[in-house]
Parts: sequence; structure tokens; C-alpha cells
Amino acid sequence: MRVIGVALLMFSSYLVAGDYRSAIDALNFTKLSDTYGEGKVSSILKGHGENLSAEEKSAAAVLVTLGALDAEDLANEKLAAKKVDSYVAVVAGNHSALVGRIGDVSLYHHMAGAFDYPTSLKDNVFLEVLGEALVDGVLTGYDLRSKGVYENFPVAQTFIYSQSSLLHMRQLVALLDSEGIGGWVYVTPKVSAFLYRDDWGPASDAVVTLPGGVRVVQGREVAVLFQFDSGDDRKRFHEVVTRFAKKDEKDEPGLIENSWWQPFYYTDQALEGFEPISLVIISSEHHEATLTVLEDKTAKVVQNLKDDRWDLRVDRVWVNPPFYRFLNGGYK
Repeated sequence: MRVIGVALLMFSSYLVAGDYRSAIDALNFTKLSDTYGEGKVSSILKGHGENLSAEEKSAAAVLVTLGALDAEDLANEKLAAKKVDSYVAVVAGNHSALVGRIGDVSLYHHMAGAFDYPTSLKDNVFLEVLGEALVDGVLTGYDLRSKGVYENFPVAQTFIYSQSSLLHMRQLVALLDSEGIGGWVYVTPKVSAFLYRDDWGPASDAVVTLPGGVRVVQGREVAVLFQFDSGDDRKRFHEVVTRFAKKDEKDEPGLIENSWWQPFYYTDQALEGFEPISLVIISSEHHEATLTVLEDKTAKVVQNLKDDRWDLRVDRVWVNPPFYRFLNGGYK
């Protein structure tokens, strides 16, 4: 994640209950607050926040208008402060991959733009080397995306989810909203390749045969980062995907569009039922390739991919069980 300005970092560290004026100052909405008359403020707050000064009431009304708060939240000052803090950090941070919040009507439209692929992802020094590693059996797959796009997020509240279908992602976000799961959605394009499992059924046009007969799925995908309002929503997200977005049979009914046999998502913090693996990251000036590797095979991958042309590091992440089975040769 790109570094948030010093003023925002200072804001998030000292926001206290009822300090809503500081929040709208950080968002540059102070002048809007000054236009809110007493009648409008009263109508928006619906009798909540009576202990606040007139200035703070006006600021709180702006935050309700923006969707940072519900008027009812003012009855719980600690909860309100937490929600405002999170809102300011996300919105004022202006992250390039941010498309909106789960539940936003405009989110479905904004997601389409995230499926536009820059030319720079088509021709990259990594692609030839990674293709050779697939042929040699060193890797099961890779992703290529913008460098550092998802760094510095709160690890206890995030999943990074991969897909190739815009329709799938729109339906998944709507499904999460219907299940009461809230959070922010970030989408970044990537180029992917991974081994094709014969048991998945007839190959699509995205499947190509590399030297040696190795069949891989190559194509354009997106990496979607969900930053949930609560760490508990990671578990709920997994339950929703397992039930409605994971294929166990061909033409299985009751699933959202373009569900995969082995959906792929991971988190940077341990989660019950998830398996630890290595995320090997090689990076150049503008791009990074992320490689999902079993921990007992990491040393071999690192040895094969060390090169003076790029930086290499290894992170530990936790993946969902179906994808862990893929890394071990399974197909569902």
C-alpha cells in the first residue's frame, strides 16, 4: 500500500471519541460542514449525539452523509471513533487500487475499470524465466502485478482473492453484502499462469501447452484485496466462498458465475483451517512476481530464481484448503 501522508498517520493515532471535526479536517470537508444548518444536522443525526457541541454535531452529520458513520453509532463513542479512523485512513489514503465499499451501488461499475490491463504487464523480463520454471517443474504457477500494490494493509482483516471473471467478482461482492459482511474492496490487474489439472475437464482456450507437454492456464486475472471491517469476517468470507463460489462437481447448481474448482485466496495472518505456505516475491523497479510455494520446496525455488536482475524475498502466508490441495497435486 502506498504510504499515507504524515497528517493522516497523526490523525489516526490521536482521534478520540467525539473528535469528529479532526476527521473532516483530514478529509478536507470542513467547508461543507460549515454549510450544514441546525435543521439539517438535526434531521441527519435523528436525535443522536446530543452531548456534542454544535461544531462537532455538524462534523458528525457530514460523516454520516459520507457513509463513514450511522447516526446510531454516536451512542457508542469508541465504536464511532474506530469507524471514522478507518474511513479516513482508507479514503484520504487514495490508494490506486481502491474501488469502493461492499454495498456501494457504484462498486459494480468501478470494478470493470480494474480489469483494464497495462501494456507493461505483457512484456516483462520475468515472464520468460517463470515460464521456464513451470516447464522444469520448479513452480506450479505465478502472478505478475504492480510492485508493492498490497503492502502495509492490516493483516488481521484482509484476504487477497484471485479471479479472471468480472461477473464472478460482481456476484461475489453482492453475495458478501447479502450476508452482512462489510469492508473495502481493492482490485489490481495481474498476469497469471498455473498448471492445468486434467480432472478439471475439457481445456479452454486459455490453456496452452509448453515444451515438454506441460499444460498451463495463461491469462489475465485480478488480485482483489478485501479489507474487512472485522477480523472475524475472514472466517465468514471463507464460509461463503466454500458454500457458494467453490465447485465440487461439473455443472454444480447453486454457485455464483464462473466458480473455480480450487479458488485461491490467502491472508498474512494465521487462520484456523488454513495452511501456511511460502509466498516467494521477486521484484524489479515496477513489477513483482508472486509465487505460491509449499514450505518444504521453498529452498529449491529460491535457489533457481536468485538473480542479480531482481530482488527476492520470502513471506509466510496462509491459504485456503482447496488451493493448498492444488499445490500438492490435487484438483478440487
